[in-house]
Amino acid sequence: MRRLETIVLLPVVLATLGLGTSGGRDVIHPTQDFHGTITDRDGTRVELSRINIGGDVQIEGDLGRGSLRVPFDNITSIDLVPEAHDYCAATVHLKNGDSVSLRVRNSLTIYGQTSVGVYQIRARDLQSIQFRL
Repeated sequence: MRRLETIVLLPVVLATLGLGTSGGRDVIHPTQDFHGTITDRDGTRVELSRINIGGDVQIEGDLGRGSLRVPFDNITSIDLVPEAHDYCAATVHLKNGDSVSLRVRNSLTIYGQTSVGVYQIRARDLQSIQFRL
């Protein structure tokens, strides 16, 4: 009977192992290597390489009733301000001098590599991201 339980439960366990990840995206090795400085709400500054958001090298947020994705290639910096219980206002400063305001979820997770390990922070705890050009 023990063997039958193992055979039945093994596929269920294997199928659930991937739950809670970043959807299969690699937050350690994103497709492009962006460098910059992250400043948290307390003023702590952290130098990062491989900056990404859940494995993506773009920020996505609400713009009016729609959604806008801005690639990091076009961004010089992002400023975040808590707006409501579940959201932050993100002012995205573009390389062409323009800026766009997006509404992003507080739970949005930003990742990067430090000299000592992988760093992660939620949007609600973040003040700014300054990309190195």
